[in-house]
Amino acid sequence: MEPPAMEIVSTCLARDLPIYQLTCRSLRRHLPDASPHVVTRRSDFGKFRNACGSDLQLWDEDEIVPGMTLPALRNFSLRFFPAGAGWYFQQFLKWGFAAVSNKDSHYLIWDADTILLRPLDFTAPSGKPYLTTATEYHPPYFETFENLLGRPPLDRVSFISQHQLIDKSILAELLWLISDRDTSGRGWAWSIMENLRGAGTNLFSEYETYGHFARTWHPDSCVLRELPWTRNGRALAGYPPTAAKLESLAAAHAFAAFESNSSLRGFCVRWLRKILRFY
Repeated sequence: MEPPAMEIVSTCLARDLPIYQLTCRSLRRHLPDASPHVVTRRSDFGKFRNACGSDLQLWDEDEIVPGMTLPALRNFSLRFFPAGAGWYFQQFLKWGFAAVSNKDSHYLIWDADTILLRPLDFTAPSGKPYLTTATEYHPPYFETFENLLGRPPLDRVSFISQHQLIDKSILAELLWLISDRDTSGRGWAWSIMENLRGAGTNLFSEYETYGHFARTWHPDSCVLRELPWTRNGRALAGYPPTAAKLESLAAAHAFAAFESNSSLRGFCVRWLRKILRFY
């Protein structure tokens, strides 16, 4: 019997289909044994199937995170809410996927706006998962980690690298520890929200929290690595990028993110968040 295909989960809105369509195509091209999955609004399933094919696995975002929906999260009292609620919710969806995925021991989180430019391995020759490191350092993520788990990470290395191979057993332990600190009885996602501190707009990262938990609690479970990649895909290749532009990017990068924050809309969001920090 063949092993199950590696499930690759992304969260995406229909408005971002122009880039996710290319992302999905790149995953199928460079990871032919992988199975792409998208968590989105049920009302948009048809749009995703039309853009990416009927074999794309789709999940209703309202059924993934135990005890939480986006409308409920929007009522939470936090700076920049309700507009910022979706940013937190999509992170929880990536973890919640573990409960509905297949029986494989791992699955891959992949950001919907990130195009894979060449074949890539996600496990080391030893069989241990790679954890790709990055250069970002955002102190509130580390503060939230300590609030949730009672101890700081080992160091300041970042794991915000647009993807992460998740060991389901490690994630289950992490969610259990987070839930154990929950006094409301509403589950791990609400426990995270209740443990956020500070006045910033971005206080939690699923990548940093899982990566540092695996590294701190299970240091022999993973192998750290660096990869050449860019989050400036729009500036380097345009939007949406042509096939020729993507081939050119592949010469220097393993993958490229085409983040909306580099667009006019993203600029306005960043400007507004900066202003709000002073009030």
